[in-house]
Amino acid sequence: MAYKRSKYKNRKPKDYNKRRGDAPRSNIKSKRPSHVSVYPKNGEHPERTIKRFLKKCKKLKIVEEYRKREYFEKPSEKRRRMKMRRLAIIKKEAAKNKD
Repeated sequence: MAYKRSKYKNRKPKDYNKRRGDAPRSNIKSKRPSHVSVYPKNGEHPERTIKRFLKKCKKLKIVEEYRKREYFEKPSEKRRRMKMRRLAIIKKEAAKNKD
């Protein structure tokens, strides 16, 4: 019995992750993954690329997360801080509705 041969035998697989006009991406392996990667677009100014990177970092709140994890905070302190935050929001809304 003859087996069925593929008609796409010599065909190269497509690179679906590559977009038209993108610069070649380098795979840099580091000890700690950052999960934030920005690649320069074709003909894009480097400062614009840096600006996009900073915008992504702000959106993901990376700096705030770092500052939060810099020192250990006891669970009771976390609860107290969140309670004070809730009370401040309630107080602010009450003042706004009073006017």
